Amino acid sequence: MHEGINFGYRVDAATGISDRALDLHNNFAKAARYAIENNAALFIILGDLFDRTHVSPTFRELVRKDVIEPLGNSKIKVWMIAGNHDQPHSSAKSTSLDDYRGYEHVEVFRKPAVEEIQLNKKSIGCIIMPYLHPEQIVKLVQKKENKEVGKEDWYALGRKLIKEWMKRRTEELDTDLKILFAHYYVEGAKLRETAHPEVLPGEFSFTRDMIPKELNLAVFGHIHLHQSLIGEPEVVYTGAIERIDWGEREDEKGFLIIDPDFPELWNFEPLPTREMIKINVDITDTQNPTKEILESIPVDIKEKMIRLEIRVNEGVRKKIEEYKISERLKAAFHYEVKWKEEIEGKTGFAEFTMNPLELFESFIETNYSTHAKQKEILKEGGEILREVLS
Repeated sequence: MHEGINFGYRVDAATGISDRALDLHNNFAKAARYAIENNAALFIILGDLFDRTHVSPTFRELVRKDVIEPLGNSKIKVWMIAGNHDQPHSSAKSTSLDDYRGYEHVEVFRKPAVEEIQLNKKSIGCIIMPYLHPEQIVKLVQKKENKEVGKEDWYALGRKLIKEWMKRRTEELDTDLKILFAHYYVEGAKLRETAHPEVLPGEFSFTRDMIPKELNLAVFGHIHLHQSLIGEPEVVYTGAIERIDWGEREDEKGFLIIDPDFPELWNFEPLPTREMIKINVDITDTQNPTKEILESIPVDIKEKMIRLEIRVNEGVRKKIEEYKISERLKAAFHYEVKWKEEIEGKTGFAEFTMNPLELFESFIETNYSTHAKQKEILKEGGEILREVLS
């Protein structure tokens, strides 16, 4: 869901919330309404309810008003499983997820757990695996091994520890069905094509052999692309509820419905998404570049997101009537124009944006590309900037 995510455009001055962030929230509310209208027994949030551990009270109130309380009024239980974005690095720290612990129908999972529920006269055993940061995995391993564990060993030992725990808990369940709910990358899953992937270097991930074969289904959050990995058991990613990144522009969005009476146990219910159109224009060999650019833009762009990438020879851009391009694109919900200049046989990127996060990322990539901790700087700096912007 990534409630609280910052977009640097179409921001309401009174609330500080972007209209694009409301696209995500509105789809979240639509999923809750579907659950209410179809008399669901349980509403599961598979991680990353929030975009970071602490978000603006405005977002917490939106979730409370449009999702949590309506579900409670309809007697629908809610499980919140911590994801990498809303799970703090220290288990002792609180998070915006904890704001909802006071509701009788809400349960927040920040540690591995096992639950049993009844659905359609069938018992379902649920293995719940919230996201654990690498340092949290290290502590678990050190506690289990009763000694300090080196970096070269903790990853393999962590996988072994979690694999054994899940297998033992699965075997202990005496239920009609057994399902795993988790928030991790499973090796083999398809990532979105983007410069900002969901999975970071060094992040703890699952291998297929870690997932007990005795399970009937494994449902994962974390990866934004909805997909199914066939095997024993089948691994299904719900995917994000809206297109958060340009790498998701062609991905269908929605949520899963799990029902013991379904032949496949689960079904995918699509949600409406805002159309994202990427346009590539090469004007390195044209006499009328402005005209060619304008003709490349679709007639109907109202309420759509447009990304226009223009390849141009060095020195030619000043001849282009950019105000005409801006005028043509103003009907869009939001647009970005990126210029790729051909410089002495090489392609240089001249990107113009007012998005603070994109400016920060560009600055780090330009000035710290060879720095040993470039990834850490980018990640920590981005989190600080998001917190300031909220």
